[in-house]
Amino acid sequence: MHAAQAQLLGIMPLKLKSAFDPNPQPTASAPQPVEPTEVALTLSAQLQQDLCLAANVSELSVAAGEPLSLTQRAQQAHLVIPDASLSATQKRALWQQIWRGQS
Repeated sequence: MHAAQAQLLGIMPLKLKSAFDPNPQPTASAPQPVEPTEVALTLSAQLQQDLCLAANVSELSVAAGEPLSLTQRAQQAHLVIPDASLSATQKRALWQQIWRGQS
C-alpha cells in the first residue's frame, strides 16, 4: 500500500526491514566514538628521574589524558596524567598508581 493511500484510510503502513526496503530512507548515522588522543608531555628532569626510580624503570613516556594511569612493561613505563602540573590530590593518585604497580 502506498503511504498516501494509508493516510487517506487513516491507517499506518507497515515498514519493511531495511534489508528488504526497495527505497531505503537515508538515516542519520550514529556518531562515531572519538578515540582519545594523547598528547606527549615533558616533565622536569628531576620529576622524570624520581618517577623512573619509584616505578623501577629506565624509560618513562608521559602523555596528557584521562584517567590517570601507569602501565609498565619490562624497563619501560607509560604514564597518563591530566596535565604537566598536578594538584595535590592528583599527585597522591599518581603515587598510589606507582605503588600499586610495584605490588
